[in-house]
Amino acid sequence: MMMNKHKLWIGSLSAAVLLGGSAVATSGNVNGQSIQTTPASTTQSITQNQNKTGKLLTVAQAKAVALKAAEGKVDDVDLERRNGQTFYEVEIDRKGSHDVVVRLDAYTGKILAVVDDEDYDDDDDNNGAVTGNTSNSSASKQVKLTASQASNIALKQVTGGKVTKVELDHDDGRYVYEIELRTAQGEADVDIDANTGKVLSFDQDFNDED
Repeated sequence: MMMNKHKLWIGSLSAAVLLGGSAVATSGNVNGQSIQTTPASTTQSITQNQNKTGKLLTVAQAKAVALKAAEGKVDDVDLERRNGQTFYEVEIDRKGSHDVVVRLDAYTGKILAVVDDEDYDDDDDNNGAVTGNTSNSSASKQVKLTASQASNIALKQVTGGKVTKVELDHDDGRYVYEIELRTAQGEADVDIDANTGKVLSFDQDFNDED
C-alpha cells in the first residue's frame, strides 16, 4: 500500500513539472520528509539578479541621484565593488554645513547611506599595515599568482586602464596584490587575492567633470 501511495505522489509531482510549475504544492510529506516550495521567493531572486546584470548608472546619473539626497556641490565620485555589491560613493560639499558622502546602488540608484564626511570611515584607507611588496622575494614564493597575472586581472576591471603600481601585502591572514591604475577618467585601485585571483575590492575614482 505504501508503495502505491509513493508512486501516486511521484505521478502528481511529474504532472506539476509538466505544467511548467503552474501547479505548485505549497507543502507536502513524503516518507516523513517535509517538502516545501517557495516560487515567490524564487521569482524575487531572479528579479534581483536581472537588476544586477543590468547597466551601471553613469557618473552623471550617480551625481544627480546623490544631489537629490543631499543638496550641494559634488566634490568626488567613486565606483566601488565590495562583498558582491557595486555602489557609487559621492562626496558632496555643502556650504555652511558639514560635507556628506552619499552611497548608492550603482545599478538601481537606491540610496544606501548618507553620512557626515567627518564620521565617514573609508574602507580603502590604510587599515592594515603594509608588510611587503613585489620586491619581497620570500612573499612572492608563497603565492600562486605573479604580479603580471594579478595586473591582467585588474586591467579587466576597467576600460583603457594602465597599471602604475603593484604591491604584495599580507593583510588579514592572506596575501593580497594591491594594484593602482590610471584611467582616462581618473584612477582605480584593485585588491586581488594573491592565491585565488579573486577580486576583493575595486575602487574607481572619477575626475571632477564640472
